[in-house]
Amino acid sequence: MSVQYTIKHVGINSKNEAEARQTAELLCRLFNVEITADAPNNLFAGTIFEVMKHDRTGKNGHFALQTPDLEAAMEDLASKGITFKEETIKRDENGKITFVYLVQEVAGFAIHLTV
Repeated sequence: MSVQYTIKHVGINSKNEAEARQTAELLCRLFNVEITADAPNNLFAGTIFEVMKHDRTGKNGHFALQTPDLEAAMEDLASKGITFKEETIKRDENGKITFVYLVQEVAGFAIHLTV
């Protein structure tokens, strides 16, 4: 099975909201983007960087991988020994999985899959 992945965004941990805002604003200046979302837990600098207002997800942060068939990706990864955080699964109106975090981190980064 050949599953295709693309990087959706990189998540960067912060200690608090002030640090997150400072990081997001720096990324905006460096890469000529704007803050595109400001939610209770995160800020987006463009669509590339998700700056978390906490440091709970992954030792160093996380990265999001987009795949057209998330359930096939999960099946493929499970065959390689990967497990998933069941409590993070999100589904669409038809019951198809659209989002999930892996249990395992890679080099201190959490990974989530999304469609």
